[in-house]
Amino acid sequence: MDTYSFEDFVGDTDVFFTQYFDRRPLLRRGALAGRLAGLPSVRQLDDVLALETVPPSYLRVTKGGKGVPSGAYTRTVARGAALAEALNPEKVYELFRSGGTVTWNSLHHVLPSARRLREPFADAFATEAEVVVFATPARTDGFSPHHDSIDVFVVQVDGTKTWRVWDTPEHRRGDEGSYTPEELGEPALEVTLEPGDVLYVPHGTPHAAGAKSELSLHLSVGVEPRRWRHLLQDTVAALVEDDDFHAFPHLADGAEAAVAALTAKVELLRDRLARLDAADEVKRLLDTGRSRHGAGRTREFARLAAIDTLGPGTLIRRTVTPVEFGSTADGKTGLQVAGHRLNVPDAVADALRGLDGERTVTAAEFFPGVPEARSVGVARGLARLGVLEAVGAARGAAGTADGGH
Repeated sequence: MDTYSFEDFVGDTDVFFTQYFDRRPLLRRGALAGRLAGLPSVRQLDDVLALETVPPSYLRVTKGGKGVPSGAYTRTVARGAALAEALNPEKVYELFRSGGTVTWNSLHHVLPSARRLREPFADAFATEAEVVVFATPARTDGFSPHHDSIDVFVVQVDGTKTWRVWDTPEHRRGDEGSYTPEELGEPALEVTLEPGDVLYVPHGTPHAAGAKSELSLHLSVGVEPRRWRHLLQDTVAALVEDDDFHAFPHLADGAEAAVAALTAKVELLRDRLARLDAADEVKRLLDTGRSRHGAGRTREFARLAAIDTLGPGTLIRRTVTPVEFGSTADGKTGLQVAGHRLNVPDAVADALRGLDGERTVTAAEFFPGVPEARSVGVARGLARLGVLEAVGAARGAAGTADGGH
C-alpha cells in the first residue's frame, strides 16, 4: 500500500515554499499517476454511505450551486428507545443521479485511506488538516466561483474536472466568499484535471470547477497554517504557565496599584521572552502542532501490542511526553505524567533524566542494579504511559489524536 510524502504532492519543497505557498496556485500534472489505489475511491464511498453510524452532518449535497436541505436525504431510525437521524443512501443516490454534487467532510474520521492522505500535510505544516471528498456527476458544475479561507490541495482520483482559477489577490479576506463571473473576468488558469493530477490553491484565491463527460471524484486536503499570531500566542501561553503568573490580581484595588502590578508582570514576561531559546521553542511548536487533535493518527492498540513484546535487548528512548519530576524522599522520586502521579526509585528517575535528547539504552539496562526482568517490566510500564518507546517507533505522546468545490 502506498505511503505519501509532502514532496509527492508539491515537488521540491524549497521551490514550493519560496515561489508558490501563500502566493499563487501550483499545478502538478501526474504527480500521483499510478499511485491512487491507496486513496479513497468511489467504491469506498458506497461503503461509507451504507454505514448507519456515520452522522448525516458529515455529508452535504448541493444542486444548482445551492445546498440541499438534509431532510431530503436522511431518515429517522430507532436505536433502542431513542430516535436518531441517519443517511438514506437511496435518496443520496437519487439526488446524485439528478445532478447533485455529494461532499463528504472530514472523511479521515471514517476511512484509514483518507488519514494516510492527510498525514504528510499535518506533518509539513504542524497543524490540523482535513480531507474532503467531492463526487460530481458527469456534465455538472460543482460550486459557483468562490474562495476558501484555507489552503487547498486537490487530488483528482476518478474522471476529469475542469478548474478555473483566478489570480491570488494581494489583500485577502479571511472568510469564505462567492463571486459572479462578471466580477472576476478571465481566469489566470483553466485546466482539466485528470487522475493523478494535483492542484494547490492558496487561501483567498477565487476558483470554480465542473465535471466533464464522466463522474468526477476529487479529494481536497484543507490546511490552515498557523500564522505568527497563533504561534506567538502559543509561546506566550506556555511561558505564563509558570507559577510567577499564577496569582489572582485584584484590579479594583486602585488604579495606581493595578498599573504597577501589571507593569511588573509585563516586564517579567518580557524578560522571559528575551531569554527564550528560539531553536528550542521552534522544536516545541512543531511537536505541539503535530500532536494537536486532528493532526496525527491514533495507533494506540498497535503501540500497546508492541510494548508487550518489548524484550531485554530492545533499545528504548524518551518520548516528547512531558514528565514533571517532584521531590525525593526515602529513595523514591515523585513523577507526574499524563495525569498520573507515580513514586519511582531514584535510579529510575535518574535513568529518565539521562535519556534526554536522542540517547538510548536497552530495556535490560534501563533500571541499573536490579534483575533484568524487573528492569524490562519497569520500562514496559513507563512505555504504556507514553514516556518511553522502542527506537524506530513514531515519536510523540501516547494516544496522539488521529488524529466546497
